[in-house]
Amino acid sequence: MADKIKILFDSFHLYHLPQFDPVIDLLSKDDRFQIFHSTAAVNKKEERELCLNILSTKPGTIIYSESEEERAKMMKELDLDFFVCGWSRYELDEYISEKTLAGMIYHGIGVKPSYWRDNHPRLNIRFVEGIYRMDQLRSHGVDKELVLTGFTKLDPLFSQNPSFDEKLAQSLGLDPSKKTILFAPTFYPSSLERFGMKLGEYTQNYNVILKPHMWTYFLDKFGEYNLVPQRNLAYDLADKFSHIKLLGPEVYNITPYYKISDILLTEASSTIYEMIALEKPVIVNRFYRLKLSHKIFRYRLFKKRLSKEMNKDITNFCFEMNRARDLPQVLDTAFNENHKRLNIVREYQKKMLYKLDGKASERVRDTILDHFQN
Repeated sequence: MADKIKILFDSFHLYHLPQFDPVIDLLSKDDRFQIFHSTAAVNKKEERELCLNILSTKPGTIIYSESEEERAKMMKELDLDFFVCGWSRYELDEYISEKTLAGMIYHGIGVKPSYWRDNHPRLNIRFVEGIYRMDQLRSHGVDKELVLTGFTKLDPLFSQNPSFDEKLAQSLGLDPSKKTILFAPTFYPSSLERFGMKLGEYTQNYNVILKPHMWTYFLDKFGEYNLVPQRNLAYDLADKFSHIKLLGPEVYNITPYYKISDILLTEASSTIYEMIALEKPVIVNRFYRLKLSHKIFRYRLFKKRLSKEMNKDITNFCFEMNRARDLPQVLDTAFNENHKRLNIVREYQKKMLYKLDGKASERVRDTILDHFQN
């Protein structure tokens, strides 16, 4: 294999980058690969600029144009060997040549039907994080090559670097005498507005790391749902309460914060499955602020935004909360009773996350090499 394998990671959105990072880090040390990066020109200016700034710090060459048509042309003219995307909701044929192999490392484990609906016919390979997902994709008619690798995003959780963790906690000003809550509300359906400013009162005996979804920062509206109040609330909470540490959009990867947190608070989010990799307790909020159509027709929420089956599964291994004011009590319960659920958590680890050995990226690399060596 004389020529280097030309591989491009298309971080169409910034939140696609975290699952690419460990693979990029691995391949950057391997002289068999030539790395390229890109991001979409159709995104909001703030997201584009931030993503390009972050990509500029990584090994490899950035392929970009202010015109999406020109960006597609530039990528296609590279005549890539391998193309990696985090979703496939664009016309891949316009971006890659006929010879290029296209692989997808999906941007979340999650509980959303988009996981199997997002299946462009041009994709050749899907790197899959667990056996359950392999079966789920097959049962929904996905006929691509499926490779069981584990979730690359989580690889850094299994590298021992206590000094990094300590410095990260110190950089946020966390009180070492208090437990730390990682609150990762999704943009929709979100529980953040149901808490309101009371979140600061309910959590006064804890550190809180507040990590809103990227869309909370970059979108003003999701359909008819207004995201501006949610964004303003996040800023107000951090301004008023010194124990609440807000992570801005430049912190695009939540993974390092799992290690310095004691518990996760969220809704229906892929962060649930990421946190259980460390066997830490997870509280799932079952109260949301919904747009009118979902208030009236609740079934539409599950049809479009959530998988009803997986949403129900969460009950088996997470702690659930139905009212914001119950947070202090549910936190106590979760910390005191998490050990009782560890057997169930480990069952879900096996089915959702395959091998938790920090080597998912190596399995991705080996799959790519196999295709070119054979």
